[in-house]
Amino acid sequence: MPRQPRSFVQRIRDQLGASLVMLLVLFILLRVVGVRSTVASFVLSLVITVGLNVALSYYHEHRASRPSPPPRGGGDIRWRDDDDPRR
Repeated sequence: MPRQPRSFVQRIRDQLGASLVMLLVLFILLRVVGVRSTVASFVLSLVITVGLNVALSYYHEHRASRPSPPPRGGGDIRWRDDDDPRR
């Protein structure tokens, strides 16, 4: 049974928690190393990360609903030249 498509808000909620934790850890590590980071750069990183993850979520759902055509060239892969038992 196919899954119900998730709403835009649900996709953002799914990505926000993990992205927030990941970016907080990154910015804390950068601060420990001595790299200065601002709140604006943190917010921009969070927006970009969530945006990309939501876009990828739409893309993967789209790809899953439309399977790719079978590869051309056909033939039985068990009988390739490199598997010739006569050699």
